[in-house]
Amino acid sequence: MNPVPNRDFMEVHPLHQHQPHCKQQCFVFTEIADIELPAEITKFGGGNEKLRCSNGGIPTYNCKKDSCSETSAERPGRSRGRRILVGICLVLVCIAMAGGIPLALQLRSSSLLEARLAFIRRLLTESPLIEGSWKPPSDIKMNSSGLADIRQNHIGAVLWPIAVHCGAQYLDAVQLALEGIDEAKRITAATNSMHIVESADEMEQTHIRGEVAVLMGIGGGHALGTSLAVLRSIYLLGARFVSVTSHECTTPWAAAAIRRRDYLIEENATNSLNEFGKTMLYEMNRLGMLVEISQLSEAAMVIALRTAKAPVLLMNAAPLSLCNNTNVAIIPDHVLGLLPENGGVILLNLERCGDRQISVREAILAINYVRKVAGVDHIGLGGAPKSYALLLAELARDRVWGNAAIKKLVGGNVMRILREIEALKNRLPLYEEWIPNESVESNSYCRYPES
Repeated sequence: MNPVPNRDFMEVHPLHQHQPHCKQQCFVFTEIADIELPAEITKFGGGNEKLRCSNGGIPTYNCKKDSCSETSAERPGRSRGRRILVGICLVLVCIAMAGGIPLALQLRSSSLLEARLAFIRRLLTESPLIEGSWKPPSDIKMNSSGLADIRQNHIGAVLWPIAVHCGAQYLDAVQLALEGIDEAKRITAATNSMHIVESADEMEQTHIRGEVAVLMGIGGGHALGTSLAVLRSIYLLGARFVSVTSHECTTPWAAAAIRRRDYLIEENATNSLNEFGKTMLYEMNRLGMLVEISQLSEAAMVIALRTAKAPVLLMNAAPLSLCNNTNVAIIPDHVLGLLPENGGVILLNLERCGDRQISVREAILAINYVRKVAGVDHIGLGGAPKSYALLLAELARDRVWGNAAIKKLVGGNVMRILREIEALKNRLPLYEEWIPNESVESNSYCRYPES
């Protein structure tokens, strides 16, 4: 296209002139000629050089030879400096990746653990943590203002079985049980932090007041003297649960789990739960007492689970998959599987297996295993590695252990069976049977002959 020298560099095309219906003029650039721009806008860096547009508007820069050569000479040095700067930046990034990020993750993990611990502490103020099979320290003082280990472990209630040595059976076991109840009452009365309770409602009220609730019981059926009358009398003194047998202590009416091969068994001893033993269970249900069966033989446990009219309790216990030692009651899977039918609860001792300390990971595996076999409504705690708060905080990392599930674990399930047994109170007939003479006549049982 030929340039038009005598016209403005912009012109209005006839085809694009303003039409009646248009509100603006439409301009079309037809051609840009060789135009020399004013000096005021073509100065570069304060020099006298000029930009000139030609051949389609492509600018060219006319510079002096010295200045251009000087700029070209400076480019390699600047490029080398940039490369050094980039290298330093890469080294700093690597240092941050190697040290800074793991440290940040550790800090974040620590803050998350503290948040979970705070959540658990708040939860334990709402629902009492009930520990099974608690024993007072041997050096406890009668005028103690509180028990530090209970407070530090956030325990809200304990189940205190009055222990009577098995060797006292047929001798003074009943007297030792009465003396143990008296001692428990004097210890709790001398402290400002413990209070003996006899119901689930009293346990809740004690926890609200900031005290530790004590549910008292008898640690072995041999302390009952094979007498329903003694059972009723002990209930009136405040006992609210009875362990049918203690460790390897078979009674004339219930067989204990025996693991020692050198253990001597009486000739007429039962290997399960006989008819008088079932009568004992019925009377405990009628009175509103929990039946604790963890130390029974497997056969006796199965019969007790199917015979009892109310949910049973298993204290100081562990699944066979976690521990097979004598310091805890070993509960096989088929017995755990019967708990949903009965409604009972197992209180897991997750502190030690013999002389070995159980890790938090092993404890969590055991809790989840029992939950899988028996269900979340049938688990409680009777001991924990390190502390309950840490165990529960680690357990809370799993989404299946939400607020409601943890409350059931720490004590809600025990409160449930306490209320169920209380609801059954006095709804069963009174039992007045005596144990058959042949069940006790072959041992050194001290008893005045009946008329």
